[in-house]
Amino acid sequence: MTNFSDNNKYSNNNENKEVLIKEVTRQFSSTVARHASEEDDEKKWLLEHCNSPVKLEILQEISVIGLHVLDAIGRFEPVNSITISKETAIPKGTVSKTIKKLISKKLIVKKPLPNNKKESIFHITPLGKELFELHDALHKQMDSAINNFLKKYDDDELQFLIRFLRDFQELTWSSEESEKK
Repeated sequence: MTNFSDNNKYSNNNENKEVLIKEVTRQFSSTVARHASEEDDEKKWLLEHCNSPVKLEILQEISVIGLHVLDAIGRFEPVNSITISKETAIPKGTVSKTIKKLISKKLIVKKPLPNNKKESIFHITPLGKELFELHDALHKQMDSAINNFLKKYDDDELQFLIRFLRDFQELTWSSEESEKK
């Protein structure tokens, strides 16, 4: 038989857990909102560190998605649009539109595959390479900052974060799936 103090303890644990869950949710939402604005920060950093009027003009006209597509081409060239889409998690249609803009800015070139009239591969131009390298420098700085930030956590905390993030990626918002978990 459960006595009153056990029920009270259970109730307090549930209430405490609900409070903690609300705080995690609030913090997570706040973090997502804060980092959603990073595209503006990314563009601002690139503009501040650009040393050429030509590149500065292009940077002002190109989207952050365009920079990420250019980055994928720079890293994987020669590369096709399907691989770019997979590597960047950008939809194929968006990649296709972005590629047209990058070609028009003379940042990449399109070459047909010799034995395949439908598929093309993309290469970065010298101007595109300069922007690619600037964007790469930003990401190296970001990676270093993230690495330094995560070093303050011990191995157990990092393993928990990995588990949490993997579980969160598998989370579905449909009611059937949510109820099973």
